[in-house]
Amino acid sequence: MKAIIPVAGSGSRLRPITLETPKAMVPVAGKPVLEYILDQVAGLGIREVVLVISPSGDAIRRFVDRREDLEARYVVQHEPLGIGHAVYQCRSFVDDTPVLIVLGDVIYLSDYTFLGGKPPGNAIGVKRVEGDLSRYGLVEVEGDRITRLVEKPDRPVSNLAIAGIYYFSRAAPLMAGLESLVRSGRKTRNEYQLTDALQWMVDQGEHLSPFEVDDWYDCGTPDRLLAANRRLLDLNGGTCSIPGSVIIPPVDIASDARIHRSVVGPHVAVSSRASVARTIVRDATIGAHARIENCDLRGSIVTPHAILADRVQRATAGARCEVFV
Repeated sequence: MKAIIPVAGSGSRLRPITLETPKAMVPVAGKPVLEYILDQVAGLGIREVVLVISPSGDAIRRFVDRREDLEARYVVQHEPLGIGHAVYQCRSFVDDTPVLIVLGDVIYLSDYTFLGGKPPGNAIGVKRVEGDLSRYGLVEVEGDRITRLVEKPDRPVSNLAIAGIYYFSRAAPLMAGLESLVRSGRKTRNEYQLTDALQWMVDQGEHLSPFEVDDWYDCGTPDRLLAANRRLLDLNGGTCSIPGSVIIPPVDIASDARIHRSVVGPHVAVSSRASVARTIVRDATIGAHARIENCDLRGSIVTPHAILADRVQRATAGARCEVFV
């Protein structure tokens, strides 16, 4: 089996965080989003990975190439023509082999043991969602079969959202559907949508089965990124003792970060070589080399290399977070 991971997106909803950091490299609970995905792919026994990157994706190349457990290949998507187009560009690397597709801005902690033993023909991860359903690709299901897929519909067809992870026992039918879209120039919302290719497969008689994703953390906006940070720290965070400071778990503090006369936590991730002095901070991520002094921060994202002093930011429940650059 091979894996395709599209990570060429500009991360426009995460700006200004993504002005200098690729979306897939944004840290959550002490690790880049992409690292969670690669760890899980490797844990499934998959060694060959194809990453779709943007022309400015050198940071992703350097990060992935350090891993010895994966054999990575790269495809450059020169124009932002959608996830369907990104996957279609990988067709020469997957031939007609089994393929797992995982979107590069979502963290999954679900159990994918369904891939063991005799794998299904095709399976798409789904999650029951509430609220604004127009933000999601949605599916309709009859029994164990997906009958309809719609990308971000104005009139929702169900509350089963496509969770961004897909398995195909043969890549050829999927690539045929994508080729049909590209050759005909058929776009939805000005992009070639993977959802439309999946509907083409359904119309051709291919069996697509849904499987429910338990833990699904979309990191595509600052608010959702902080929500993922809180959840992942609840699961994996720890504590430590720093003389002169108070640490309230769960936290993830890099070993080379500097904490001085501060109260840190709960739900705070401090990246490498960041400095926090005379500050109270909770529910926040602090990027590498950032420097914070004399602040009181709640619900905040501090980008790498940011310098922040004498600032009070107290987000109340339900309020949007603030990003400091």
